[in-house]
Amino acid sequence: MMAALVLARHSLRRSRALLLVMLGVLVVFEVALVAAAGTLHESGAFSSFAALVPSFMREMFGESLLVLLSFTGVVALGYFHPVIIAALAALTIAIATEPVGEIETRFLDAVLARPVRRAAVLGRSALLLALVPAFVIAVMLAATWLGLRLLAPYGVAVPALLILSLGANLWALLLCLGGVALAVGAAARRRSTAAGLVGVVALALFLVEYVARIWKPAVSMARLSPFHYYDAMAMVMGRPLPAVHVEVLLFVAVSGGAVAFVLFSRRDL
Repeated sequence: MMAALVLARHSLRRSRALLLVMLGVLVVFEVALVAAAGTLHESGAFSSFAALVPSFMREMFGESLLVLLSFTGVVALGYFHPVIIAALAALTIAIATEPVGEIETRFLDAVLARPVRRAAVLGRSALLLALVPAFVIAVMLAATWLGLRLLAPYGVAVPALLILSLGANLWALLLCLGGVALAVGAAARRRSTAAGLVGVVALALFLVEYVARIWKPAVSMARLSPFHYYDAMAMVMGRPLPAVHVEVLLFVAVSGGAVAFVLFSRRDL
């Protein structure tokens, strides 16, 4: 356990600059969304936008489009915007594929030359996969809370429970992607191959889930996508966080981690 903690500290020290920059960008973005939502609400622009929506878009997206054109919808957008999800997924994949990168650079040879078990190397990555996304999301939640406290218009309902639910579900989604990336990285020879493969598959599954929202025949295939279990729009429209969605994502994450430990313990370095 001590070796895993030492390795985790070393990993955080190497990536602290990138992590701090990402946190700064996310904080500014979350606060800016609250400010923009407040301005649009006070000016009555949401009602104007809703009236301008074409009828075919109303039929295609239903009430979800109208809910998005609201104070709550704009504030919540910071937790399911594709760019935000892509950035957090990239961070998670980078953490998960760190061991194979250390094999390429021969850093792991120096580590394992000491009395350090291979399980400590994967344990380090598993620990960071759980804590780093959780910390990033916690900072996002704090930024949103600060923005709501300082910039929300008077009398507007603060969607605190919704934001917490979105944060919890997003963390489970990232953990799921990280578990899969950890398993792929444990068997790969190159970090770029592992990260690229997981990234392309994640993109494909995201698009499958997106298509399934407007094309019913794709619904059965969409159930294989982890993004199917992060239905942010349904939560924005008032549905509580489905516990089964979090359970499925965590099950895949734990399964991927277990496979990674087995593969990494048996591979040639």
